[in-house]
Amino acid sequence: MRRGMVAARLSLSACALAAATSIACPAGARAQRAQMPVQAGVGVDRDTITVGDVVRLTVRIHAPLGASINFPAAVDSLGPVQSLEPPAVRNGTDSGSAADRIATYRMAAWDTGLQPLKLGEVLVQSDGGERRVALTPPSVFVRSVLPVDTALRVPKPARGLLDVRGPTPWWWWALGALVALVLGLLAWWLSRRWGRRKAQTADPYLAAGVAFGRVERLRLIEAGEPGRHAALMTDVVRHYLSDRIEGVSLALTSAELLAALRGSATVSSGELQAVLSEVDAVKFAAAPLAADRARSIGEEAKAIVRAEHTRAEALAQAAATPEDPQERAA
Repeated sequence: MRRGMVAARLSLSACALAAATSIACPAGARAQRAQMPVQAGVGVDRDTITVGDVVRLTVRIHAPLGASINFPAAVDSLGPVQSLEPPAVRNGTDSGSAADRIATYRMAAWDTGLQPLKLGEVLVQSDGGERRVALTPPSVFVRSVLPVDTALRVPKPARGLLDVRGPTPWWWWALGALVALVLGLLAWWLSRRWGRRKAQTADPYLAAGVAFGRVERLRLIEAGEPGRHAALMTDVVRHYLSDRIEGVSLALTSAELLAALRGSATVSSGELQAVLSEVDAVKFAAAPLAADRARSIGEEAKAIVRAEHTRAEALAQAAATPEDPQERAA
């Protein structure tokens, strides 16, 4: 049901308007307000809308020429129908002979049913005084956009977070036990693997053997990079010596490394110097290196580590063996 904008024009005296709006007027005020007649009209562009639709409320005030008209800033913000923006105010057709002002409010409803529109008072001021005009906007009917449920279906009540309707099936427990067993076996396997790797890395000799194998699996010689193969194999020797001998670090140059190993009882400086000199020429001077020689350098690097390990074990065993013949016999 739709209807056009209602533009009601009321020509009331001051005391008659006060009686209509339930405002008491003393006798002295009646004479003053009778000098400023005000006409007010209010209406909506449609009386039936849906949720979220925009409806326009129009308020028109007709006052004596020269009077100022102050409209409310917005519809009551606590109601189900709220203003979308401040009102748009313009002059009416009679603005040449009187104060004729029109305010348009754009509103939207957010609840269904018959919704009243609540608007504050309009303040009219002139040299003869001021007047407050109470407005009674019409109501609008907000209809729902949901389809009509002709089946009259009633939804079931919400269930709890944990809906247990009987004893737990036995296979739940079996599944839980199987998962626990798999997780336990996985943890045991990881712990053994981690322990074995930790043991290998804790022993410099075992760690060097793993590193030599890793370099050889790269097959750099077959890929046309014999120099890189030789350099990586000698780097394993450097790592091994830095872990085994005090005062040796990876930051030392070849000359500094040989100086630090001078006098060592477990390292053959001559063999190590020959390997380092040839590899340094490859790394820093781009000297050519044949594939067979690169393979030989790798074997010599492994021999240096193996020889150092053997001498170190022999010295450790000799230090643990008692020198006294009687103790040795015992």
